[in-house]
Amino acid sequence: YFIQSNLSMADNERQRLITDNSSNEHLHRTSHSQVISREAFRATPARWYILFAFCYMGMIQGFIGNAWGPVAAVMKNRFDWDDGRTSLLALWVPVAFVPGAIMFPWVTEWTNMRFVVVGNGALMAIAGALKILSVTVIPLSYLIITSHIAHIINGVCGAVPFSGVMYITVNWFPTKERIVATGLIMATLNTGIAIPFLLGPHIIPEPQENLTSPINLPFSRNYHFLDNVVEEDHDQAFFEQRLRYYLWIQAVSMILCFVFVIVYFPSRPQFAPTASAVTARLDIMQETGDHASQSKDRTSHPPLFPNDHRPP
Repeated sequence: YFIQSNLSMADNERQRLITDNSSNEHLHRTSHSQVISREAFRATPARWYILFAFCYMGMIQGFIGNAWGPVAAVMKNRFDWDDGRTSLLALWVPVAFVPGAIMFPWVTEWTNMRFVVVGNGALMAIAGALKILSVTVIPLSYLIITSHIAHIINGVCGAVPFSGVMYITVNWFPTKERIVATGLIMATLNTGIAIPFLLGPHIIPEPQENLTSPINLPFSRNYHFLDNVVEEDHDQAFFEQRLRYYLWIQAVSMILCFVFVIVYFPSRPQFAPTASAVTARLDIMQETGDHASQSKDRTSHPPLFPNDHRPP
């Protein structure tokens, strides 16, 4: 009897969950038990704006997190930033990411994706406002304090672009475009980390004497392109001006994140691109509790074969 029951269970598992007739008539059911036809699914052009806004947010998060590393030598020589301060600013990104990654799923579950993304953009705008204060109101001697606060906020905000990739691709893109959308998001995250290596030394170049063949570039006078050094203007005021330029670029880029998502970023499109975008997801906590209770009930049952009736 035990062997026959296992064989019957195996036969049932081999049966198709959706037959050919049912697949032609109905594609899938939503959480409200409504039958959806294939014509109800279509991708909206707004998905590309959503992808742009989400990619931009991730790129700026990587840019701000690595903003001071490429200019660490200048900050050390001209503004008395030791290596420990610069390293701590970069360390805040992975450290602050942990509580952000823990809060992101819970907040998304209790609210919606628009609330999370707009709130994330608002936090980045606050960090950008701190950088503007460092340029206009607060003396540059307090820049290290405002930079620590801004990097902590930026690290918490990094959980949204890193953890929300699948949410964006599943809810906004059809199946054939999800790989492209995922690849673009991940590429922009790494591009943001690379931006300071190109932008930082060009805005805040390193001073050096006895240069030849200088060329003129924007934001720089007598700038040697190959060596990333400056021939003239070695005074402190010159480097403070360049530092303010760099802070303005960081601040404006962070505030634009909030502008892009507040203009248009709904939680879901008006029309779902595929059936998987509207399929009800399992409640992990409820399913885990049900599985634990079932396992407890099975262990409380008597054994299938008592010791005196066990087959040889």
